Amino acid sequence: MRRLFLTMFLWFWLTLLSVGLIFTLAFVHTGLGYRMMLRLTVHDCAIFLVAGGIFCYVISSYLTKPLHRLARAAASIAEGHLETRVDPSLKRRRDEIAELASNFDRMAERIEVLVMGQRRLLGDVSHELRSPLARLIVALGLAKQGPPEEAVENLERIGLEARRLDMLIGQLLTLTRIDTGADRGSPARFDLTNLVQEVANDADFEARARGRRVILKQADACTTEGYEELLRSAVENVVRNAVRHTAEGTAVEISLRNASQITLLVRDHGPGVPESMLPEIFLPFRRVSADNHDGAGLGLAIAQRAVAVHGGTIHAANVPEGGGLMVEIVLGRSSL
Repeated sequence: MRRLFLTMFLWFWLTLLSVGLIFTLAFVHTGLGYRMMLRLTVHDCAIFLVAGGIFCYVISSYLTKPLHRLARAAASIAEGHLETRVDPSLKRRRDEIAELASNFDRMAERIEVLVMGQRRLLGDVSHELRSPLARLIVALGLAKQGPPEEAVENLERIGLEARRLDMLIGQLLTLTRIDTGADRGSPARFDLTNLVQEVANDADFEARARGRRVILKQADACTTEGYEELLRSAVENVVRNAVRHTAEGTAVEISLRNASQITLLVRDHGPGVPESMLPEIFLPFRRVSADNHDGAGLGLAIAQRAVAVHGGTIHAANVPEGGGLMVEIVLGRSSL
């Protein structure tokens, strides 16, 4: 506050002296200069000095006090107190500082969400890696010490756990690349209809081996601009998740609609998801059943972030008629 006060005080007096100099030169030019200048006594100068000092102090206090509060809040966040927010009184001001305080709180809230999310993700990753590694170590020990006739079974278990680890690490790398934008390339226009058809055909081929089907019920012609392989990954993860949960003997239904905006609907005929868990299924490592280890629990999280990169939204809802889960992906307007 001292620096601001001194700066304002100096500028106040520089302005006052400049104005006084201009008036003096004007008075001298008219021949009235000396008589008028004598009227400006020492008492008048003292009044100007005190009034100027009070004015500068009030203005500097008005400006620096909220800035000091913002500085203390920023220092608190820097020390790790992510829940810190600015004094609510700052937001009730009617100036730019109120806008700054609101933006500061939004920034602090976003930082808290991101950091807590990273911490939670780190804990989840550690837990997810520990389980297959523990089973891998047990199987390796049994393969070394167990009877020879059980060696094949133990080796198959080792291979299964290794594939699970490979899939988990691969999906984690995909999630990281989406967040960082690495290896994304430049956005380009591509045929979304063709992409969905290819994903549906591949998923149907895989689903037949499990007694299920994937049917493309509607495929409107549309193209969009973005990252084709990234969006393909999103669609594949949603469809494969539906194939995994749809009941045996049923089909996963896919519809691509191009109206005011592009909408992709993927429906399965499985047990659905508890209503309380619907907002969480797009978070990493969220599973409906804790006993379900089919998949790493990252597919829908990858889909959500890939869709967000394209400025779209994704959400899920239980289907009241016939059961199952409906996942809806909404993108922008088609280029056609």
